[in-house]
Amino acid sequence: MQEERLVEFEKLKLAYITVKNFLEKEAGENVESLKTKIAEDLSFYGEDNYYLLTKFVEKFELEHSDFNYDEHFHSEGEIANSEIALYNLLILSVWLPLKTIELLTLNNVKINKPSFYKPSRKVTDMTFKELLTWYIEGKYTKSEIKYVLKNGI
Repeated sequence: MQEERLVEFEKLKLAYITVKNFLEKEAGENVESLKTKIAEDLSFYGEDNYYLLTKFVEKFELEHSDFNYDEHFHSEGEIANSEIALYNLLILSVWLPLKTIELLTLNNVKINKPSFYKPSRKVTDMTFKELLTWYIEGKYTKSEIKYVLKNGI
Protein backbone atom coordinates (compact mmCIF):
# COMPACT_ATOMS: atom_id res chain seq x y z
CA MET A 1 0.00 0.00 0.00
CA GLN A 2 1.33 3.39 -0.98
CA GLU A 3 1.45 6.14 1.62
CA GLU A 4 1.27 9.80 0.72
CA ARG A 5 3.38 12.35 2.54
CA LEU A 6 3.57 16.11 2.17
CA VAL A 7 7.00 17.49 1.42
CA GLU A 8 8.33 20.91 0.56
CA PHE A 9 9.63 21.31 -2.97
CA GLU A 10 13.05 22.53 -1.85
CA LYS A 11 13.52 19.57 0.49
CA LEU A 12 12.55 17.10 -2.24
CA LYS A 13 14.80 18.83 -4.78
CA LEU A 14 17.76 18.88 -2.41
CA ALA A 15 17.26 15.20 -1.52
CA TYR A 16 17.02 14.22 -5.20
CA ILE A 17 20.18 16.11 -6.15
CA THR A 18 22.12 14.86 -3.11
CA VAL A 19 21.30 11.15 -3.57
CA LYS A 20 21.70 11.33 -7.36
CA ASN A 21 25.11 13.00 -7.04
CA PHE A 22 26.18 10.42 -4.45
CA LEU A 23 25.21 7.50 -6.70
CA GLU A 24 26.75 9.03 -9.81
CA LYS A 25 30.01 9.76 -8.02
CA GLU A 26 30.22 6.23 -6.62
CA ALA A 27 29.14 4.50 -9.85
CA GLY A 28 30.95 6.75 -12.31
CA GLU A 29 27.83 6.79 -14.50
CA ASN A 30 24.72 8.85 -14.93
CA VAL A 31 21.60 7.92 -13.00
CA GLU A 32 18.83 8.44 -15.53
CA SER A 33 15.72 7.37 -13.64
CA LEU A 34 14.21 6.75 -10.23
CA LYS A 35 13.98 3.11 -11.38
CA THR A 36 17.77 2.81 -11.76
CA LYS A 37 18.86 -0.33 -9.88
CA ILE A 38 22.02 -0.52 -7.80
CA ALA A 39 23.14 -3.99 -8.89
CA GLU A 40 21.53 -4.48 -12.27
CA ASP A 41 22.00 -1.00 -13.74
CA LEU A 42 24.99 0.41 -11.84
CA SER A 43 26.84 -2.94 -11.53
CA PHE A 44 27.29 -2.86 -7.76
CA TYR A 45 27.44 -6.56 -6.85
CA GLY A 46 28.51 -8.38 -3.68
CA GLU A 47 30.89 -6.37 -1.55
CA ASP A 48 30.55 -3.37 -3.87
CA ASN A 49 26.89 -2.78 -3.02
CA TYR A 50 27.54 -3.56 0.65
CA TYR A 51 30.23 -0.86 0.84
CA LEU A 52 28.09 1.55 -1.18
CA LEU A 53 25.18 1.17 1.27
CA THR A 54 27.49 1.41 4.29
CA LYS A 55 28.94 4.64 2.93
CA PHE A 56 25.44 5.96 2.14
CA VAL A 57 24.17 5.25 5.66
CA GLU A 58 27.25 6.68 7.37
CA LYS A 59 27.58 9.77 5.18
CA PHE A 60 23.97 10.83 5.64
CA GLU A 61 23.61 9.45 9.20
CA LEU A 62 20.62 7.26 8.35
CA GLU A 63 18.87 4.68 10.53
CA HIS A 64 19.27 1.21 9.06
CA SER A 65 18.04 -1.26 11.70
CA ASP A 66 15.02 -2.29 9.58
CA PHE A 67 17.09 -2.84 6.44
CA ASN A 68 17.61 -6.48 5.44
CA TYR A 69 20.57 -6.65 3.05
CA ASP A 70 19.86 -10.27 2.05
CA GLU A 71 16.40 -9.33 0.79
CA HIS A 72 17.87 -6.99 -1.81
CA PHE A 73 21.30 -8.37 -2.73
CA HIS A 74 23.40 -11.50 -3.12
CA SER A 75 26.47 -11.75 -0.94
CA GLU A 76 29.96 -11.89 -2.42
CA GLY A 77 30.11 -15.63 -1.70
CA GLU A 78 26.94 -16.26 -3.71
CA ILE A 79 28.28 -14.61 -6.84
CA ALA A 80 32.05 -15.03 -6.71
CA ASN A 81 34.05 -17.93 -5.39
CA SER A 82 36.52 -20.36 -6.94
CA GLU A 83 33.87 -22.95 -7.89
CA ILE A 84 31.73 -20.34 -9.62
CA ALA A 85 34.75 -18.91 -11.42
CA LEU A 86 35.78 -22.36 -12.66
CA TYR A 87 32.23 -23.15 -13.78
CA ASN A 88 31.95 -19.86 -15.69
CA LEU A 89 35.37 -20.37 -17.26
CA LEU A 90 34.31 -23.78 -18.55
CA ILE A 91 31.02 -22.35 -19.84
CA LEU A 92 32.93 -19.52 -21.53
CA SER A 93 35.13 -22.04 -23.38
CA VAL A 94 31.96 -23.47 -24.96
CA TRP A 95 29.95 -20.23 -25.22
CA LEU A 96 32.63 -18.19 -27.03
CA PRO A 97 33.04 -20.46 -30.11
CA LEU A 98 29.25 -20.76 -30.41
CA LYS A 99 28.81 -16.99 -30.22
CA THR A 100 31.61 -16.57 -32.80
CA ILE A 101 29.72 -18.83 -35.22
CA GLU A 102 26.58 -16.72 -34.74
CA LEU A 103 28.51 -13.52 -35.43
CA LEU A 104 30.26 -14.94 -38.50
CA THR A 105 26.86 -15.85 -39.96
CA LEU A 106 25.62 -12.31 -39.18
CA ASN A 107 23.26 -13.83 -36.61
CA ASN A 108 21.42 -15.83 -39.29
CA VAL A 109 22.28 -18.99 -37.37
CA LYS A 110 21.05 -19.04 -33.78
CA ILE A 111 22.69 -21.54 -31.46
CA ASN A 112 21.53 -22.43 -27.97
CA LYS A 113 24.42 -21.55 -25.71
CA PRO A 114 24.97 -22.69 -22.13
CA SER A 115 24.14 -20.21 -19.38
CA PHE A 116 26.59 -18.68 -16.96
CA TYR A 117 26.10 -19.20 -13.25
CA LYS A 118 23.36 -17.17 -11.55
CA PRO A 119 22.46 -17.52 -7.87
CA SER A 120 19.19 -19.37 -7.32
CA ARG A 121 18.05 -17.16 -4.44
CA LYS A 122 15.80 -14.35 -5.64
CA VAL A 123 16.56 -10.81 -4.54
CA THR A 124 14.79 -7.53 -5.28
CA ASP A 125 17.78 -5.21 -5.88
CA MET A 126 17.31 -1.62 -4.77
CA THR A 127 16.41 1.48 -6.77
CA PHE A 128 17.45 5.10 -6.71
CA LYS A 129 13.87 5.84 -5.58
CA GLU A 130 14.26 3.57 -2.54
CA LEU A 131 17.52 5.28 -1.59
CA LEU A 132 15.86 8.66 -2.05
CA THR A 133 13.01 7.63 0.26
CA TRP A 134 15.53 6.34 2.81
CA TYR A 135 17.34 9.67 2.68
CA ILE A 136 14.17 11.77 3.04
CA GLU A 137 12.75 9.65 5.86
CA GLY A 138 16.09 9.35 7.66
CA LYS A 139 15.48 5.63 8.10
CA TYR A 140 14.90 2.63 5.89
CA THR A 141 11.25 1.86 5.23
CA LYS A 142 9.65 -0.94 3.24
CA SER A 143 6.58 1.20 2.61
CA GLU A 144 6.23 2.74 -0.79
CA ILE A 145 5.85 6.45 -0.20
CA LYS A 146 4.50 8.97 -2.67
CA TYR A 147 5.63 12.48 -1.92
CA VAL A 148 3.11 15.24 -2.58
CA LEU A 149 4.27 18.82 -2.70
CA LYS A 150 2.94 21.10 0.02
CA ASN A 151 0.49 23.75 -1.28
CA GLY A 152 0.37 21.94 -4.61
CA ILE A 153 3.56 23.65 -5.72
